[in-house]
Amino acid sequence: MRINEKLIIVGLLACMVGIQGQAKELRSAEKIYEKKCAMCHTVGKPKNKVEKKKMVAPPIDVAMKGVVITIDAVDGPFKDDELREESIAFLKDYFYEPTEDKTNCEDMVVKKFGRMPSLKGFVSPEELEKVVPWVYDTFKPIKNSKGEY
Repeated sequence: MRINEKLIIVGLLACMVGIQGQAKELRSAEKIYEKKCAMCHTVGKPKNKVEKKKMVAPPIDVAMKGVVITIDAVDGPFKDDELREESIAFLKDYFYEPTEDKTNCEDMVVKKFGRMPSLKGFVSPEELEKVVPWVYDTFKPIKNSKGEY
């Protein structure tokens, strides 16, 4: 094998290791969500009355829509990267300190489900750092061409 071929192979192997590391990190955020968030927050609307009756929190996409729209409307408007940063900072704070004044759910949602309990002691700071950006990126609402959610 010539030196150029060896360099190409070494470069490809390095890329594969990097990609596997990124995939592992994504899976770990996803696994944190599945293990510590999905027990309360389903994805999407319930499929039937039985699922609806079992709900203990709003679906994650509905909760994220409320968070992002409120932050953008009250403190913004923000550019996409600013909105991401503001939303992630809010969520990290709220997950450990979910006080009434920070709650931005509609009254009917709070009446039905109550306020979210603190996750302090249940979700570690390291897990929070991994899962919150993933939750934002995965479930944030998308604006249409008119800038509406």
